[in-house]
Amino acid sequence: MSTIKYVTKETKEALKKEHGDKLKSLILPLDDDCVNEIEVLAVVPSRSVVGQSMKFMNTDPKKGQEILVKNCILTDKERVLNDDGLFYAAAGLLTELIPIRAGKFGKV
Repeated sequence: MSTIKYVTKETKEALKKEHGDKLKSLILPLDDDCVNEIEVLAVVPSRSVVGQSMKFMNTDPKKGQEILVKNCILTDKERVLNDDGLFYAAAGLLTELIPIRAGKFGKV
């Protein structure tokens, strides 16, 4: 049976007031079997954060991921930064939050 440690309702409400629709909940595994999990709150990466992160993705991917995590995770940030499993899970989810729309070509 899995257990999830959730962020308190008060914290969620306060951060929701501050960040609105940009606030997202991420559920991160605390162990390899995903039996125990933790909820952290994050904001959708801004254009400037994505730009800073992308500068390093080819030359120093860890630094690029750290930029995303440090700038987007709002709760339990130190815990995420100090645990490799939490860090990589958070970084992966944050890249999925980057708002990318599929464009299409028109006729000229």
